[in-house]
Amino acid sequence: MARDARTSIIEASWSLFKEQGYEKTTIDDIIAKAGIAKGTFYHHFQGKSVLLGTLSDVFDEHYRELDATLDPNDSPAEQIRYLNQQMFGYIEQHIPVDLLSAQLASQLNVRGDRSLVDQDRFYFAIHRRLVAKGQEIGEITKDYSTHDIVRLYAMAERSMLYDWCLHQGSQPLVGEPTRIVAAVLSVFIRRI
Repeated sequence: MARDARTSIIEASWSLFKEQGYEKTTIDDIIAKAGIAKGTFYHHFQGKSVLLGTLSDVFDEHYRELDATLDPNDSPAEQIRYLNQQMFGYIEQHIPVDLLSAQLASQLNVRGDRSLVDQDRFYFAIHRRLVAKGQEIGEITKDYSTHDIVRLYAMAERSMLYDWCLHQGSQPLVGEPTRIVAAVLSVFIRRI
C-alpha cells in the first residue's frame, strides 16, 4: 500500500506540474488529485520541492514501458539507440522544459537529490544489461568495463538534456542531440 500511495503522489504531482506549472501547484492540489490524506503525503515527501527528484521515477517508468517494446532482432547497440530516441522524444513532448530544468538544477545542489545518478535506477539496469549483452556477443568493446561505458553514455545523455534546457527547448531533442549521443556510443562499438 505504501508503494501505491507514493506512486499516486508522484503521478498526481507530475500531472499537475505539467498542467499548471510547478510554482502554481500546491500540496493541497496534489493531495486532492492523488486522493490521499495530508499525513500520507508527508509520510512520503517532506515537501513539494522533494518531488522534483521523482522525475527520475517518471523516466524509469517510461524506460520500463520501452523495455517491453525492444525488438529482440535488433543488436544491443541498436536497442540502446532506440531507447535514447524514444526517451528524448518523450521528454520533448511530455516534460516541460522548466520542470526538467528545475530537476536538473536540484541535482547540482550540495544537499539536493542525486536521483539521476542513482545506480539503482532502472535506467542504469537496462543500459548495463544491453551493454553487457553487446560485450558478450562481441559488438561492444571489452576494453572498458560495462559500468564505465554506461557511465560515460549516461553523461552524454545528461549533457544533451542540460543543453536543451539551457536553450529553453528551442531546439529539438530528437535530431542533433540523439546523433551526438549515438556518436558517443559508437566509440565503444567494435569494428569488425
